[in-house]
Amino acid sequence: MPDAEEDLIAENRKTHALTSDLFLKLGLSYKFTSTLWAKESRSPCIQFLFSKPTKEKPVPEVVVSAEVRPLSSENDGLHRYSVIVEGQRLSRMIALDPNNITGNELNEMLINKVYDQKVAIMQRGLPT
Repeated sequence: MPDAEEDLIAENRKTHALTSDLFLKLGLSYKFTSTLWAKESRSPCIQFLFSKPTKEKPVPEVVVSAEVRPLSSENDGLHRYSVIVEGQRLSRMIALDPNNITGNELNEMLINKVYDQKVAIMQRGLPT
């Protein structure tokens, strides 16, 4: 019989898989990878890395990270998350309904702003 920690890890892995699936359904213009951090914690964190690879550059030069934390769930079927996009101090709360994802739940402009800033820095180069 599995112990409590193994149960918690298994539950966090299920949450990670579900969260990744829900983010896929958002239809963002970015490709992403997701990694479960603190899988043994009661407050797991899922790190998403967003990028825009191309055929010419399949390994992207610019990635934007976002820290996604599941929030306590209600009995309304919605999955709520706290999202902190790289370089920002405030978290954004989003609620995803697995049966009705419109793509408007996460404002892609949050990611775009950081992405565009990183591209601009790369084009200018760092001061020497």
